[in-house]
Amino acid sequence: MPPSKNNWLEKLLNFGISEGSANNLNYKQVVNLALALLCVTDAGMMLVFALQQAFWVVGFYAIFMVISLFGFYLHSRHYFSLVKLIVPFSTIVQIVVTSLYFFGPGSDFHWLFVTVAAYAFTAFRPDEKIMRYGVVLLSVMLFTACEIFPLEGVHMSNADQGLTAVLTFLWTLFTLAVVINVVIARLRKVNDYLRVLAEKDELTGLANRRKVLANAVTMYTEAMYYHQPCVFAILDLDHFKRINDTFGHDAGDLVLSEISGVMQSCLNKGDAIGRYGGEEFVAIMGNTTLTEAQQKMDSLREAVENTYITTEKGIVIPVTVSIGLAAISSQTKRYEDVLALADTALYQAKKAGRNRVIAQHPTF
Repeated sequence: MPPSKNNWLEKLLNFGISEGSANNLNYKQVVNLALALLCVTDAGMMLVFALQQAFWVVGFYAIFMVISLFGFYLHSRHYFSLVKLIVPFSTIVQIVVTSLYFFGPGSDFHWLFVTVAAYAFTAFRPDEKIMRYGVVLLSVMLFTACEIFPLEGVHMSNADQGLTAVLTFLWTLFTLAVVINVVIARLRKVNDYLRVLAEKDELTGLANRRKVLANAVTMYTEAMYYHQPCVFAILDLDHFKRINDTFGHDAGDLVLSEISGVMQSCLNKGDAIGRYGGEEFVAIMGNTTLTEAQQKMDSLREAVENTYITTEKGIVIPVTVSIGLAAISSQTKRYEDVLALADTALYQAKKAGRNRVIAQHPTF
């Protein structure tokens, strides 16, 4: 799937991730995010204890910051399984040591174990149950130990511990919000991608039958509501079966793909076109009169006629198209009626010798 935006967050989340990592993309992005948050946390801790001139504690966090940076390196070298284990255990050690020996019982720093549990559910796949629930169970046990057997912090007063408790809550909330946002954003991208796949014809890249008929309903309804002209067209490649039988189905697929691009280029931005089935296409031209649609479709027909498809073997395949048109009117009850009229016009175009545009006028 293509990336959404090429901003700094996207670059960070996708650091070290190859193009073939679609299946594990969400998990790998969570690991990168966790490494980044660890680096920010360690940098903050180093600053706090540097101000207190507790440089040996600064060294403690510097070691873990180096581990996090090394995790990015390992991730870029595709050691993902190792990195996603380093993250929770590095975090757990830092939380335990900081909570029990640096900040003290009133800091509530051990509540950061909530973020470890969140990591376990977002970084490990459902089939990695042992690691997922193992990390969660270890976090619960160590959280309980910090609650039951708290030690006095050696670097913080009671007032500072109260402030730390507030900051711990805010940082936990921020971390969870960021992780949830990344996961939800990824799910939205996946859903959008799946929706596009469900609405697109794989061969031609145009809308598939379901999507183009949905567009027909929408554009028909808007035209009737706003009393605007709207024209439906059915386009059919002439003698397409002969192309398949003579040159093979690969050549037929090439023709469909190339001609689809030609058709789309001849339509306006607000028009809709899709593959109706086989070699048939449907185009809906909103805010277009029947005369305008005839001119547009005749230009399209000429463009197709002047397009020569060349196969890999150097064979040139000439292609023509027959087109039937029908416009909605104030008496039209359903969009299917307009489509049926366009189909009748297409039949007349083929009967008249193909490679032509014929419009069918409604009769009441």
